[in-house]
Amino acid sequence: MRNAGGFGRGRGRGPDARVFSFRLRASVYADLSKVRLEPLIIVDADEGVLQRIAGLYLDVHQRRGAKTARIGGDPGWEGPAEEKVRLLQVDDQAYRLEGAQGEGGRAPGWAEIGDETGAIAVAMRDFWQQWPKSLEVSPDGLAVGLFPTFREEDFDHMQPWWKYLYLFEGECYRLRTGQARRWEVWLDLDGDGASLAAMADAPLMPIADPTQALATGVWDDIMPANAPGMAEYDEWAERLFEAYCASVEELRDYGAMNWGDWFGERVVNWGNHEYDTTNQLLIQFARTGDPRYFYMADAAARHSTEVDTVHHVSDDLWDHFCDTSGGPKRGEEGEEPAYPYRPGMVHQHTVGHVSGFFAVEAIQELFIDKGVGRAPSPYLCLGPTNLGHIWTQGTSRHYFLTGDAFVRETVLMIGDNLARLVEDRKFAFMGHSHCGRVTGWTMLALAGAYEIDFDRRYLEAMRVLAEDALADQDPNCGGWLYYPMAPGHCDCETEKHTGMAGFITAVLINGLSRYYQLSGDERLPEAIDRAVTFLDLDTWHDQWRGWRYTSCPATALRGVNQPGVTMMAHVNGVRYGENSEHLRVLRRAWEEKFGKLLGQAPSQGFGKSWTSTMYGCAETAGLLARLDSEE
Repeated sequence: MRNAGGFGRGRGRGPDARVFSFRLRASVYADLSKVRLEPLIIVDADEGVLQRIAGLYLDVHQRRGAKTARIGGDPGWEGPAEEKVRLLQVDDQAYRLEGAQGEGGRAPGWAEIGDETGAIAVAMRDFWQQWPKSLEVSPDGLAVGLFPTFREEDFDHMQPWWKYLYLFEGECYRLRTGQARRWEVWLDLDGDGASLAAMADAPLMPIADPTQALATGVWDDIMPANAPGMAEYDEWAERLFEAYCASVEELRDYGAMNWGDWFGERVVNWGNHEYDTTNQLLIQFARTGDPRYFYMADAAARHSTEVDTVHHVSDDLWDHFCDTSGGPKRGEEGEEPAYPYRPGMVHQHTVGHVSGFFAVEAIQELFIDKGVGRAPSPYLCLGPTNLGHIWTQGTSRHYFLTGDAFVRETVLMIGDNLARLVEDRKFAFMGHSHCGRVTGWTMLALAGAYEIDFDRRYLEAMRVLAEDALADQDPNCGGWLYYPMAPGHCDCETEKHTGMAGFITAVLINGLSRYYQLSGDERLPEAIDRAVTFLDLDTWHDQWRGWRYTSCPATALRGVNQPGVTMMAHVNGVRYGENSEHLRVLRRAWEEKFGKLLGQAPSQGFGKSWTSTMYGCAETAGLLARLDSEE
């Protein structure tokens, strides 16, 4: 199908300054009456940390003016277009009609206006999931409420307040400087709203045969669904995905800036897709060809690249990050922080997805006075400089599947920021007890950017990080031993153990392995092999068929498990090393992990549990199934 697109830009201004910039991409299709509109805003205000917006609409007009109108719903509304009638989706379960009588549940998200020549229909994808949303008809035409106006009390019922109400203040929305948001709105010039909404929510898409897609190697060495030896895994993975979808529904993880993410990390935080939810969903899409996985991954990718990523840094936002992370404010004397604040940073899990909405003390009171959960976490409202929480593999793959220009732009912006950070040589990637996750996840994120356009600058940044890691690897045991361990990783009071938590070492192994895949650096296989051997000697318990959390032996009392990143490190050890013990340990750990998971699918549906559980599973199951078939 041939299509053509157009693109417009502009600015939204307040009384004194710019509040946001906007873009509008329009796509038309040969021989079809449908038009896809993709409005996008980037909150690139020059002043202020929080920007307040009373409303934002996309208007559609007929040249002659509307005579009749319809709004989809149960109940919907139909009549002459003489007065304004608005459907307002006030949460994920309820809407009300204004200017007419009626209320209902989840509106389908379409409306029509017409005259004697015919009707025009409009539909928004994921309408109720992105509440509040509205559709308004009048003699002037249609208005799609991207951020519809509301009354101050309209959303007070949405509790807990720290989950939902960060977005609202009085009768305004609060958006943090640096964020973005997009919507997908369809027009049908032949006016069939119900069919248009159904198409918008579940668009047709070309799907490659999984066997052929995986044979290309771009999805890593994994097996398609229904391959020999994968039947039990396939059934379990499907049940777990259903549990994940059920968790989103049960926990009501919906909203204008929430849709696509999951809630509950450390009790009060939105997860911001820790462990790369997008990628785990797309792996299952590639294995199965089931579009349900893609639709969930699409929402996740859009959320990650729009809401969680910093697209603009003003002086006021710089000062805000200084308040949370330290360093000189703009205009103050002092050395620039080792991680300068700039576009391309990504927020870790936090309240409201990004910081700035609530004082840290207000959230801490929940734990201290109201018994919401565990002790206050250091991850409540900090700046976006934690490189242990940055992922691009899923969003890069999303771009390859969709050609989404804004996702591409964002991934490369993240890659540029990381490459500059490596090139500056001021930020401490190595030399501390979290260096494995900082260096490892950064290498994996750079790899995602490199794969998009093969800019060797990203590969060179990976090389520098690999050189640093190899220089710090102990020549005798193959581990990284020289750093006093952080609290929680070693709680010994007399003398701290040194090294890293096992999962942190595993992340570094995985980053080095990805660099080897892309570069062919001949030094890496031996380094990977020795690192996996160290990891097992340091933390593996054969009788329990799992790894303890950390190098500190006192933490053995916490029990052992089979983290996804550690399983993936052993997959890489088997691929690139020659130590048969790595395969034996991997088999033993997988038997224990998968045996337990077979009976635990519903409890693993929560977003972080789902993503961290799925991490490395397809690679492990596929590797073992392939080796079994070759024996």
